[in-house]
Amino acid sequence: MAEIVNLPRLSDTMEDGTVAKWHKALGDKVEEGDLLAEIETDKATMDFESFQEGTLLYIGVEEGDTAPVDSVLAILGEEGEDYKHLLEGGSAEEASSQEAQEAPAQGEKAAPEAEDKSPAPAPASPTADAGTGNAAGDARIKASPLAKRLAEEKGIDLGQVKGTGE
Repeated sequence: MAEIVNLPRLSDTMEDGTVAKWHKALGDKVEEGDLLAEIETDKATMDFESFQEGTLLYIGVEEGDTAPVDSVLAILGEEGEDYKHLLEGGSAEEASSQEAQEAPAQGEKAAPEAEDKSPAPAPASPTADAGTGNAAGDARIKASPLAKRLAEEKGIDLGQVKGTGE
């Protein structure tokens, strides 16, 4: 049965979060404890592990996008399972009875709105992959979400800033 994974409240002051990186792609198998995504709060970037298992059927917040706490982050379920009823606020039990009622009669074609209308992944921003990297060859810019936001507001490219630490 498909289950919604909500954007968690990772701190007491967290109002919304930004998905910095997805570690699973649509169709990937997810086990309990697997790392799903990195979520940026106003204070830190934290790893988010799955409490459920199943196949990643839907991604509600794309990389780089911000959403409020408790919004739909993802949906996990059985491969090929219909999850659209969950996005419309229905429960899994309602979906089972609704699917039985909406089954097309003999010879009828399914309605075109049954097509998967999942949004295409947004293109990465040009500065998201830029940066000086670290000794391990990681090209990710290592800065707090607040520093990234301030740099963006001031028009500063963090990839061009030389750090003073080790």
